[in-house]
Amino acid sequence: MKRNKNTIISKIALAILTVILGASCVPTIPAFAGEFSLSPMYQFITLSPGETYVGNFDIVNPGTSESDFYYSLRVEPFSVDDNNEGSLVAYNNGDYNMITDWIELKETEGVIPPNSNKEVRFYINVPEDAPAGGQYASIVVSSAEHRVDNTTVDLREIYESVHLIYADVVGETVRKGEINDIDVPSFLFSGSIAGSSKIKNNGNVHSRATHTLQIFPLFSNEEVFTNEENPDSVLIMPGNTRYTSIEWDQTPSIGIFHVIYNVEFEGVNQKVDKIVIVCPLWLLFIIAVVIFLTIFKILNGKKENK
Repeated sequence: MKRNKNTIISKIALAILTVILGASCVPTIPAFAGEFSLSPMYQFITLSPGETYVGNFDIVNPGTSESDFYYSLRVEPFSVDDNNEGSLVAYNNGDYNMITDWIELKETEGVIPPNSNKEVRFYINVPEDAPAGGQYASIVVSSAEHRVDNTTVDLREIYESVHLIYADVVGETVRKGEINDIDVPSFLFSGSIAGSSKIKNNGNVHSRATHTLQIFPLFSNEEVFTNEENPDSVLIMPGNTRYTSIEWDQTPSIGIFHVIYNVEFEGVNQKVDKIVIVCPLWLLFIIAVVIFLTIFKILNGKKENK
């Protein structure tokens, strides 16, 4: 039974990581592949104090399935804990998770035939004194542990995925942030030219940061890489610091480039403008040997002249 519990935890973690990891902090990958999917996987909504919001999403039992899909629902808070390796969903109770107490599910379980969808409707009863700013919750969809006939399912067959709710409560919101540790390495032995930064959201609502990278050959104004027309965008939760980076994955192994990296967040703008040298170690070794032999030859020549 302990191994089975570990298996469940691993599958839940994988499903959650599938939702959050990616190009940006907003999930863009399908729900847990092969078992069921959610459509959409997340939604951004605006709430007004004293009102009731009605929302919905679909659970999809794909046509490739050969059996009915039994599911259960529950509401959980979530926040984003970010580090240099990416962002992870973490269940958490705090000032930005009060919405979990406002959400009402009319049903908490059901069954879906193969190649069918089931709409999940939920209600958010916003209190009159709800604080302005961001509120975040997840509706967890789980393959049911027990069937309608009360038979128990093998624990190894239980999967979970989450529908994320990003809510903005109307009122006096605070939007501000700071950009730290912005950098582009000046010298690379290998790998890709990249710009990186850490962006902190000091406000009380989620907000997007954009960052662009421009790369030119040293003696040319013609860009070899740029994302100016489609800047990378990342969502940063209130009170969180997010590591961001953008790279040129076709960086040649040798070259000298002019690099401009720019980050913007809530009216704050920072830029790095520098020359980047890309040179493999073997070439440095050859250059060092040539320099050494040249100096040795010059010094030896002076001795012979004397």
